Amino acid sequence: MRKGAISRDGVLKAVAEYDELGREGFLSKYGYKPATGYLLVHEERTYDSKAIVGVAHEFDQGRVLRPDELSGGRSHAARWLAGLGFVIRSSRSPDWTRDEIILACDLAMANGWKRLEYDDPRVVELSALLQVMPIHPEELRNELFRNPGGVARKTVDITSRHPDYLGKPTNGNVLDVEVMNDFLARPAEMTEVAQRIRQGLTSGDFQDLLPEAEEEDDYDAPEGKLLLRRHRSRERNKACARRRSMQCCARAVSSPVKHAVSTSSRSTATAEAGTSSVTTLSLCMRRAKAGPSSMISPSYAPTATA
Repeated sequence: MRKGAISRDGVLKAVAEYDELGREGFLSKYGYKPATGYLLVHEERTYDSKAIVGVAHEFDQGRVLRPDELSGGRSHAARWLAGLGFVIRSSRSPDWTRDEIILACDLAMANGWKRLEYDDPRVVELSALLQVMPIHPEELRNELFRNPGGVARKTVDITSRHPDYLGKPTNGNVLDVEVMNDFLARPAEMTEVAQRIRQGLTSGDFQDLLPEAEEEDDYDAPEGKLLLRRHRSRERNKACARRRSMQCCARAVSSPVKHAVSTSSRSTATAEAGTSSVTTLSLCMRRAKAGPSSMISPSYAPTATA
């Protein structure tokens, strides 16, 4: 038997039955288990996304989908619901990224590579920063996303992997160890990276930087994605400025008289400053005749970054 499309109306009918039976009764009736990935959010209440989709299928296609006929992940049930305009939330926090672990490692190192408690002011502050970090999409953030308890737990995962730790390490991930080793090998450099990430988050400098096409789910730049995004954005801006400068010079060479007349109309203020429009035009033409490399202003020359 084939699976068919579900509708928003079918989902709302399944939601109504869920409310009537309660979570346990609804899941038991249709043989579904509690969601472990994503939840449907409707009118400030949450619902098991996979079970809702399976039952909605009955209202639209005449039969309930069995639990083994669909996945509750982002590529299946959650995607169907999102496509119908419903809000989806993750039932668990997403994995920590390099940017987040850099900040957590920086905090752990500042504390002598010892764990921190959830009520430590520094943990509370870092929790607030991580919650505004523009990396994880909203649908992956639940009510416990990077809360102080989770941040404190991450410092435990990191410090229990330190070479001087004598106890049994916790179940952290490989990235915890990689970033910690970076701090152990280059403490000053990594502290500066952490400081730059903090400053960018505090100032809101990262908020408008959209993910790059080059970014892949399994790729992490050594300095983290946010600093890499900002670096690429600035380089693109410099390249655009260079192109505009070269285009201006090219127009001046192709039509010097027209350009000079247009520029001379604004010469009064410029002349008072000691620079004439003719001088500006001559400079632009000399650069154009000398070749493209001479048209790049020194202020736009690429600079090395840490």
